[in-house]
Amino acid sequence: MTTEAIPCYDQSRQEHARRQKVIAGGVNSNVRLHGAPVPLTMVCGDGALLWDVDDNVYIDYAAGMGPMILGHNHPAVTAAVQQSLSTGQLFAGQHPLEAEFGETLVGVLPWIESIRMGMSGTEMDLLAVRIARAATGRHKVVRFTGHYHGWLDPLFVDMTVTAPPMEAVPLTAGQSVSAATDVILCEWNDIAQVAQALESGHVACVLMEPVMCNTGLIPPTPGYLEGVKTLCRQHGALFIVDEVITGFRLGLCGAQGFYGIHGDISIYAKAIASGFPLAVLGTSTDLLAGVGRGKINHSGTYNTGVSSVAAGIATLRFLIDSDPYPEMDRLTCRLVDGLRQLDRELGVGLAVDHIGGSLCQTRFGKAGAVASRADFAANSDDALGARFLACLQDLGVRPTSRGLWFVSAAHDDALIDQTLAAARQALSRL
Repeated sequence: MTTEAIPCYDQSRQEHARRQKVIAGGVNSNVRLHGAPVPLTMVCGDGALLWDVDDNVYIDYAAGMGPMILGHNHPAVTAAVQQSLSTGQLFAGQHPLEAEFGETLVGVLPWIESIRMGMSGTEMDLLAVRIARAATGRHKVVRFTGHYHGWLDPLFVDMTVTAPPMEAVPLTAGQSVSAATDVILCEWNDIAQVAQALESGHVACVLMEPVMCNTGLIPPTPGYLEGVKTLCRQHGALFIVDEVITGFRLGLCGAQGFYGIHGDISIYAKAIASGFPLAVLGTSTDLLAGVGRGKINHSGTYNTGVSSVAAGIATLRFLIDSDPYPEMDRLTCRLVDGLRQLDRELGVGLAVDHIGGSLCQTRFGKAGAVASRADFAANSDDALGARFLACLQDLGVRPTSRGLWFVSAAHDDALIDQTLAAARQALSRL
């Protein structure tokens, strides 16, 4: 789609109507439920581009909600997966690629000695909490408003609460109220609330995104990560770092390498396998020993499917050997600087948050860093943001539905130029 084209979504509307007859809501993840003007039907992705069923072309910054760090259909990943398919898919047993993947990951991340693999970040977060409870004999979990750790009952609670540390409540109908009572919610970047929550003596772990990415793009304030880790040590709780989004995005070693501080348990998914279902929990040999002996259960029929592990190895090897990070960082900075310059010219109140790495956040509100979910909400005009994203989509540019942008190794200067030209048009229409 060029910036002059008039978008047509007729086929996507027809496909959505067709799906709704047999699939609840016409989607299989509620994150996609409110796509505008209709949840789109995609037919192809290649490099940094997507094509929908109406033959509209998009410069893709949604990146599958983060996983496509190398772009779509990357030749190294595709070749590895194609080769794996000739050997089989699922054995109810092990295969040699598992050790190769584990050795590669442990070699990259010095704070990890041992891993377990699953299919989603949701599963690995729950396994991390289970390990923490087994290690401490406690049951409470401290987590933060605006963060996300999966959709299942033990951790899926109302993330908009801004009161002092308090018992959480379920977010949607049908959830277990009793499961939610094990969660204590704190506001992000408020160290006093964490200290207060830990004083109860019942906390098994503190679970966080090291950079809040599920509500804006909000970094830890200076000393915050160190302060939380110190409090965990003082109170005997484990420090769990969920790098499902930040892993491999803020550099090869993720946010923990970026900030120079690591957790007791680390969670990785999304960009680790270029869109194939693979997630990893990494920690010390001692903390995973109970899982290895079967004392702490971790199971899953589809864990370490051959094609997923092959994709993981190919992705890691490309990130290690080819080091696309300097170029991705440069392009992301070009995008950020260009968007900020457009706001200076047009004066529409577009703020662009960026801390480094290959992701940034657009919103409409005050410029400069925000510190918490409440601060982000107070400085984000959601209606104006939705109009901006809709205009961008019509002009062939597709960030995520919440205004988070992912730059991949497949983007280049020409695509950034096209993106900024489309952004100028979109901002001019607001």
